[in-house]
Amino acid sequence: MNIAILTPIPIEYRAVRPFLDDVREEQKDGLYYTVGIFRGRHHTFRIALRETGSRNNEAALAAERAIRNYQPAVVLLTGIAGGVKDAGIGDVVVGTQAYGYETGKSTDEGFSSRPDVLPYSQELIELARSVERAGEWRRRLSSGASPRVFFGPVASGGQVVASTRSEAYRIIKAHYNDTLALEMESIGFARALAAYPHIRAINIRGVSDLLDGKNAKHDAENQPRAAAHAAAFVFEMLYQLDINNLNIQNMDAKTLAKEVVAMVFPLLQLDSVKQIGKEFKHAADGSVLEIWEKVKPIFIEEIEAEDTPEEAQVAIGSALRKELNKDEGLKLQLEALLKKAAEKGAAGSSKVVIRDSKNVVQGSTIDVKGDFRVGDG
Repeated sequence: MNIAILTPIPIEYRAVRPFLDDVREEQKDGLYYTVGIFRGRHHTFRIALRETGSRNNEAALAAERAIRNYQPAVVLLTGIAGGVKDAGIGDVVVGTQAYGYETGKSTDEGFSSRPDVLPYSQELIELARSVERAGEWRRRLSSGASPRVFFGPVASGGQVVASTRSEAYRIIKAHYNDTLALEMESIGFARALAAYPHIRAINIRGVSDLLDGKNAKHDAENQPRAAAHAAAFVFEMLYQLDINNLNIQNMDAKTLAKEVVAMVFPLLQLDSVKQIGKEFKHAADGSVLEIWEKVKPIFIEEIEAEDTPEEAQVAIGSALRKELNKDEGLKLQLEALLKKAAEKGAAGSSKVVIRDSKNVVQGSTIDVKGDFRVGDG
C-alpha cells in the first residue's frame, strides 16, 4: 500500500527520512522522490517522500503529482508551524481543518473575510486521537522530551507572519479565532486533496515558534526539534494504521478515469497505434493486463482521432469518464483492478525497468509497479 508524505522544507524532510528502510531515489515525471519502506503493526507501507517547497501552490502541485505517480491511499503533510493559540514550542498540532485566511475582500472599511475552510480525513483524525491518548509515540523521540498534542484548525497564507502585531495576525484573530497554528502550505494541500475524496489526508505540525521573537538562533534550535516531534507522531500513526478501517468509498468516475490513464498512457507508443497491446504481453499479477484489456478500445479510438499525444491523453480521459458514468459494472471492475495493482507494487514486488523496447518510446526508461514484462515480438 502506497503512502505519500510531503514536507515543505529540508529540515522537515530530514526529520522524516530516518524512519524509512530500504531507501532509494526514484525519478517520476522529471521529479525525484525518496522511496522507502515502513513496517507498521498491520501493514508494510511503501512511502514516497517529497520536499515540496514552502508555498501553497507548490504544496498543491506536489500533492497532485504524488497522487498521479503513486496512487497513494493516504497523503500526509508534515513539518513546522508557528503557534497561535494553546500549543507551545515543541508541541504537536493535528490539523482538523485548513483555513485560507487571505481569502476575502479589502475595502476602505477594512478587510472583509470570505472564509476558505476545508476538512481533513475524519478517520485519520480519530486515529491521531487514539495515538495521542496512548502516548506511545513519544518513545520515537531521541530527545526524551514530552511534547503535548493539540487538535484544531491550522491557517495558511502566502506570507511569513513573524509578529502578533501584524495585519495578517489581526485578520486571523478576528475571523479565524480558533486557529492553533499558522504556516504557508496547508490550504493549497487541502484544495488539491479535495478533488480525491477516496484518498485520506491530514496535516501534522510541530510548533517551532510563537510568531514573536523569531531569529536565526531561535530557528536553528527549535525548528529541527519541532519537525522531529511532528515526524515521530506521523510514524506512530502509520504504525497503528489499519488501512481496512479507513472505510474508503468508491472513486468517482472522473478520478478513476484520471488514475487509469495515468497508469496506462506512459507505456504506449503513439506513432504505432496498431501495435498497441504487444507491450502488455505479461503482467505477473494480471491486474495491469486486465485493466488494459478493458480500456483498450477507448484508448485506440481516441489516439487515432487526435493529432498529438497531449490531445489524445485528454480525449481518452474524457471518453473513459463518460463510459464509467454509463457503466457501473466497468467502474467497479476497474477500481478493484487499480487497487490490486497498487497493492502489488506496495508489497515489495520486483521492479522491472523497460529500456529501449520497440513498443515504447525509443530511449525511454519507464518504472512499472510490480512484476511486469514487456515483449518485443
